[in-house]
Amino acid sequence: MKTRIIAASLSAVVLLGACGSGTATVEAPAAQSIQLINPADANQLLADNEASSDFVILDIRTPEEFNSGRIAGSVNLDFYEANFSSELDKLDKDKTYFVYCNSGNRSGSAMGTMRDLGFVEVYDLDGGIQAWYNSGFNITQ
Repeated sequence: MKTRIIAASLSAVVLLGACGSGTATVEAPAAQSIQLINPADANQLLADNEASSDFVILDIRTPEEFNSGRIAGSVNLDFYEANFSSELDKLDKDKTYFVYCNSGNRSGSAMGTMRDLGFVEVYDLDGGIQAWYNSGFNITQ
């Protein structure tokens, strides 16, 4: 009996809401592309976007790791900082991000956060900077 009353009440709410005057515009969220990318494809992605101001290489290792060697052009945002999520949230969600850490664990975790925050296009380096280096690609100081 309670189930029927609840269902009837919900139906009435839905019908009344649909009959309201005025026009409600609901914007569809931007389509998201969050993908794991191997070092060779990542190298090509970086080459293709070298001159783009809408492309960000994001190193989420510690500052010490970052200073010991990084992919050229990357900026550092420490995954272990307490304010990591809020700092990510300040970034332009419409830019394209190439994210890496040391081995892929931190960046893999960060992908969920970036998805939840509404980032549109994010690439995660499979195997991190270790895989990048082991594939023969350059690291800068």
